[in-house]
Amino acid sequence: MVCSRMPAAFFDRFQHFVRENEPLAPWTWLKIGGPARYFAEPTSEEELVAFVKACHSNKIPVRVLGGGSNLLVREKGFDGAVLSISAPAFTQIEIQGARVRCGGGTKLSHLITATVGAGLGGLEHLVGIPGTVGGALHGNSSTLNGDIGQRVQAARLLKGDGTIETCTGSRLHFSTHQSSLDELVILDSEFELEPGDRAALTHRMQTLWIIKRANQPSHALAAGIAFVDPVTGSAAELIERVGMRGAAEGPVQLSSTYPNFLVVGPGATSDQVLALVERVRVAVDRQTGVQLQLHLNIW
Repeated sequence: MVCSRMPAAFFDRFQHFVRENEPLAPWTWLKIGGPARYFAEPTSEEELVAFVKACHSNKIPVRVLGGGSNLLVREKGFDGAVLSISAPAFTQIEIQGARVRCGGGTKLSHLITATVGAGLGGLEHLVGIPGTVGGALHGNSSTLNGDIGQRVQAARLLKGDGTIETCTGSRLHFSTHQSSLDELVILDSEFELEPGDRAALTHRMQTLWIIKRANQPSHALAAGIAFVDPVTGSAAELIERVGMRGAAEGPVQLSSTYPNFLVVGPGATSDQVLALVERVRVAVDRQTGVQLQLHLNIW
């Protein structure tokens, strides 16, 4: 679908934080993909809401860019508006007792560091998971020690038409890699954590971080996670079991050291990434009966 072009009057109104034809590849871990017709970096909630309402009125599709760790952009790019909510207005962390309020654009790593530093436990086991708090909530990021959703008490959401709603209590639903927080933008959220010993929490966080880093490629590489770990076992173990460790499609390959990581070389394309993950998915399904879920979000 080709979106309507934003009228000049609207673009003039937002030009201080909107760019046209912004390359998206540099914003992703895989470094693949074409441009976005519009790329918006609002500096306040008011600017964000006004821009989303304008896009809605002009039938311009909108997507939100998080940390880019699980994003694969096709070479044609995105014919719409891409939102980046990394400005300070969307990354604030407020701690009052055991209650923590956090902007959706905050890096998950920053939230974990801040809460552990305040002597609050409950999120430290998520250390090493990349991306933003909003992205983590949307996909209910988890480890064997639990998921982020079990600590959430409330969330404010910006819908595609520019209206805002608050979800609490029974309106909050979290399951494996899913949540009910599926509106356009998670503006902010509130967590209820547990007071604990700061030194002990710091030690646990650092230990888990070392273990996590030992099982993934260097950030110097253009790499990304291929599949979500199934409920039992791990995607890496399944990939190795079916003999697909190190499998390649042109300059795209599964790491020979960390089997569930895609490593892309110069000139790699989105089609090559998708061809490789499909080969692996089919092999795992045929030989083990497990249907792996793609970790990548494809634009």
